[in-house]
Amino acid sequence: MKHDWESNDLPEPQHNSIIQNGTAGFNPAYEPGFFSEMMIQDSILTDAFRLLSVIFLLLLAACGAAPPDSTIPTNPASPPTAAPSPGELPTTEDGVAVVARVNGEAITLPEFERALARRQQEGFPAASMDALRQDVLNQLIEQTLIIQGAKAQNLVVDDAQLQAELQSQVELAGGQQGWESWLGTNLYTADEFSEVLRSVLTSNKVRDSLTTDLEGNVRQVHARHILLRTEAEAQAAMSRLQAGEDFAAVAMDLSQDETTRQSGGDLGWFTPEELLAPELAQVAFSLQPGQMGGPVASELGYHVVQTIEFADLPVEADRRVYIAQNRFENWLRPLFDNAVIERNI
Repeated sequence: MKHDWESNDLPEPQHNSIIQNGTAGFNPAYEPGFFSEMMIQDSILTDAFRLLSVIFLLLLAACGAAPPDSTIPTNPASPPTAAPSPGELPTTEDGVAVVARVNGEAITLPEFERALARRQQEGFPAASMDALRQDVLNQLIEQTLIIQGAKAQNLVVDDAQLQAELQSQVELAGGQQGWESWLGTNLYTADEFSEVLRSVLTSNKVRDSLTTDLEGNVRQVHARHILLRTEAEAQAAMSRLQAGEDFAAVAMDLSQDETTRQSGGDLGWFTPEELLAPELAQVAFSLQPGQMGGPVASELGYHVVQTIEFADLPVEADRRVYIAQNRFENWLRPLFDNAVIERNI
């Protein structure tokens, strides 16, 4: 009997709802991705790490977009309300109030207040001022952890690299006078901006170290699936397939994945890290071409999967972004899990 996966009219592989879309949620306790939600373009692929929208715009400018002073809001920031009193907070040896410590490293109140003022100026929506403060504090904690984790792996941005990037930003601003004006308008001192830029460049180094294997051809699988609500429904679908029914026809009849149902459940080509259901990817990579597996339980439901073929193929730039972000989050998560974080506000 000829399987339908062998037919010549198999639909062209498509991406769909079960493929990762790169969106990361945020859990105040810790959900990786807060710092890395927004993308920073460079000549190789999109950096999946977010520091501040200011840096985002600057590095876009470095790739040929408008200069920073033409794209960044210049409205003065309103002062933070109900800020914590310095007298209520622990201090450094120099007497500077501390809002948090990350593995013993202090995040000071002045640093926090300046970051908060910049976030207000950027105009990002927040449910409340308290939520905005926690958002900013979480960002500073994450920045600190990334720098610490990178140093532990000897992924360090030296002063020469930092100065070269700073000089390129000065040139984009039209010279030193324009650069100093931009810094003042956007509530940065030269030292503050240097540290933020160092964090961006450090994140890039971490990204690069995690994605070297994505250059060139990468092992991928082409598979299809049928998504059902219950295990019993998945078993029933499997029985129909084992009795000889066409996989695509059963998928079109039963699958709850609306975006792949009309293409017979086709998932296209993917690496092990691109599916919203990693259990499904694991099974797809474990099967031989033409084999079926399931039911496979995931957060989405129960899947019946069929592996169609394997190949070593390039990974397109947009897909590499999502893989890089997933790997970065997986790198960052244990840093949070093992960190000693003291919050004072």
